[in-house]
Amino acid sequence: MKKFVSMLLVLAMISCVAFSLAGCGAPEDDGAHISVYLGNEVYDFDPTDYYVDSNAEQLMSLLFEPLFKLEKGKLVNGVAESYKVDRELRKIVITLRETYWSNNTRVKAADFVYAWSERLLNPNNANPAAALLYDIENAAGIKSGTLSPAELKAEATDVYELTITYREGADYEQLLRNLASVATAPIRQSAAETAINYWSKVITSVVTNGPFRVANYDTLESALVLARNNGYHQPYDVENYVTKVTPGMLVGFTTAIGDTVEVSYSDITDKTVFYLADAPLSERLANKDKAVVADDTSVYTYVFNTERELFKIPEVRLALSLAIDRQAIIDAIGFGKAADGFVPDVSGGSSADLIAKTAKTLEAEALLADVDFTGINKSFTLTVAADEESLKIAELVKGAWDALGFNVKIESETVISNTVGSDEDTFEILDSGIQAAVKRASLGERDFDVIAVDWQTYTDDAFVALASLSGHMNGCGRVLPDGGARTSITGWADEDYDYYISAAYKSSGEERAAALASAEAYLCEEMPVIPLVFNQSFAFVSSELSGVTFDSLGNAVLTRVSQKNYKNYLEE
Repeated sequence: MKKFVSMLLVLAMISCVAFSLAGCGAPEDDGAHISVYLGNEVYDFDPTDYYVDSNAEQLMSLLFEPLFKLEKGKLVNGVAESYKVDRELRKIVITLRETYWSNNTRVKAADFVYAWSERLLNPNNANPAAALLYDIENAAGIKSGTLSPAELKAEATDVYELTITYREGADYEQLLRNLASVATAPIRQSAAETAINYWSKVITSVVTNGPFRVANYDTLESALVLARNNGYHQPYDVENYVTKVTPGMLVGFTTAIGDTVEVSYSDITDKTVFYLADAPLSERLANKDKAVVADDTSVYTYVFNTERELFKIPEVRLALSLAIDRQAIIDAIGFGKAADGFVPDVSGGSSADLIAKTAKTLEAEALLADVDFTGINKSFTLTVAADEESLKIAELVKGAWDALGFNVKIESETVISNTVGSDEDTFEILDSGIQAAVKRASLGERDFDVIAVDWQTYTDDAFVALASLSGHMNGCGRVLPDGGARTSITGWADEDYDYYISAAYKSSGEERAAALASAEAYLCEEMPVIPLVFNQSFAFVSSELSGVTFDSLGNAVLTRVSQKNYKNYLEE
């Protein structure tokens, strides 16, 4: 297991790399080079990908920018400079600001059309984030495979003008808020099509339009350097390029999944690290009151493979949920909130307590007493990421489930390697074992019993979160030859649940809210997934830093960070 034996040595090595990258025409002093820890390694830099790790979503928000952002609950412009709405024609005309990709090319309306029609809504690309776009005319039909991508009513009506026709009955204001999710960020087609299946895993082909770009990423050395994107919200050759993004670089450490995080709060106090987005559990608990915390739009969730005979039984799924002491989990991991439903408050979840925060063991036992287990194997595997937090939660849950008479084995997933390229030029790329398993499941190949994921809810619209478990709007893609459709990664499909989702899709206002509340309540009775923790973003921030904020979706905003006496920390 790789460990951080000497942080200072690694930091010095990364800093030297950072300066060599900055030397092409940039002034020697172009702002602070801030030592940070941004969490586990991320193996894919495609914002439209199916992410099951909240850390990956955090990193994407530093690298990519959608049309809008949500700050203090309000919609503000991102790539959009302005927009106007024609309610009679159901059209939104969005003018793009002057902002550039990290390869010096200006962001165009066509970049959004490509990301949405050819990637996020592609029926072969499973991703529940597709629901973010379902209020655009024809979007749902494209995702199901019944319409072609060219029929999406989001068009580049000029080079820097995007015109969206929203469907009849849609709430255009919520659609605009959904377009603040980084999952709807643009993709540069020429970059993506250099190697369509793995462009986002090879740093040389990744171009970003957010405030930062990937300047260096070396998993062998645990090194991640994010440098300022000079063309962010301004001409790329502007002379005073430090005004939009204050830090010149974020000089980062990473850890592979399963590796020990040896950065600690003491590294903040001794000024080795200035921003720490994760820490060992003992460090979290000891210094919890010193952290900056924001509610996240993801839920740490256990997902059942409902094709297994044991998990076809609703009473079993519900009993397993009832047996969990969610508050004990929060006490053990330091941050987060005990999940009392499927949708977190920040994403518009029900205000009712749909799930008990403490264990209801007697109720669980009573449910199981009426189940006929004849011929059904009560042993199963719980698959989790091999990090300290996931394993701690798994041990707590295993104890509760074993006490009910089940035999639970914990299996930890780390990193997998795949060979890609042509016959003449092949190379290895890495991927998260959990994410790879979820992607296989989204295409119908479920090789797990119960698997742990950070279930993304993406936005403040509960519909997007709840549609991901429906049988017809889950984002997993096309109608199948037999007339059916791909289910969610659970394999669960339920006509009553689909009714609530359809009712919400077709209605508005209080009627829509009531349908979504009914859907969430029904989901918490059937339990095809078990919500455990409403995740929170947290960071330990040095007193030398100011300007660290979080947006309304829980993403860290580091564009305006100022480091006191930063020249003292620059390499000579």
